[in-house]
Amino acid sequence: MSPHGRRFSGERSAPRSYVPFALMMLYLVAVRLTIARNPDMFRSATQAAVFTWPMLGIVAVVGLAGTVMARRSRRFPEMWDAQVPMAWRLWVPIVGGLLLGGVAILVDRATNWTALAAEQMHLPSIHIDPPASLLIYPGGAIIVSILYFLFFAPLLLWAFRGRGFWIIALLTAAIEPVTQDLNVAAGIGVVVSVFAADYVLNLSQVLLFRRAGFVPAVLLRVVFYAVWHMLWPAIS
Repeated sequence: MSPHGRRFSGERSAPRSYVPFALMMLYLVAVRLTIARNPDMFRSATQAAVFTWPMLGIVAVVGLAGTVMARRSRRFPEMWDAQVPMAWRLWVPIVGGLLLGGVAILVDRATNWTALAAEQMHLPSIHIDPPASLLIYPGGAIIVSILYFLFFAPLLLWAFRGRGFWIIALLTAAIEPVTQDLNVAAGIGVVVSVFAADYVLNLSQVLLFRRAGFVPAVLLRVVFYAVWHMLWPAIS
């Protein structure tokens, strides 16, 4: 990963950040329009609320602010940075997502967490069925990554005057596990196992955002979701 305090100097290209961000937002709009025509795509109202117009407006504003802060700090690469080797932009997130998805499957086999969570939420499954899953999960990966990492990591790095990135990474990586995994009534072993797996996923994204750019960080979660939310329900 990048050395502590490293600045990304040299020639910077604004389109390599703002164009990918615009494309991600257009994808979310396309998902929202598709959901409007197919309202039964979600299993719960909580899932559907993520793709409402007000929520997408918040994501757009927060994401744009995060993009501006990340570029001005010069502590992060452009979202899709030509100066970052292609291996880091493409292969590392793909392989990382596959490995972390495999870990999540092993944890679920050992703890039966998904069944416990579904029972508590009165749902047949926490996973969305295909073909809707093919459209929704990449959108969910974009939203989660914008809200948890694109905004908070540059903001906290600015607040700490460019220092303490590892502390920032450890803090931001805890947002999703703390808000999601602690809500399921299960044994301490189950909670700790699921929390640890999700924490590693989130920490990997923050570190990849810092090392390779935001698009690779999102790609990591997209591949993870493909394994965890699409492949695993199909074979389990």
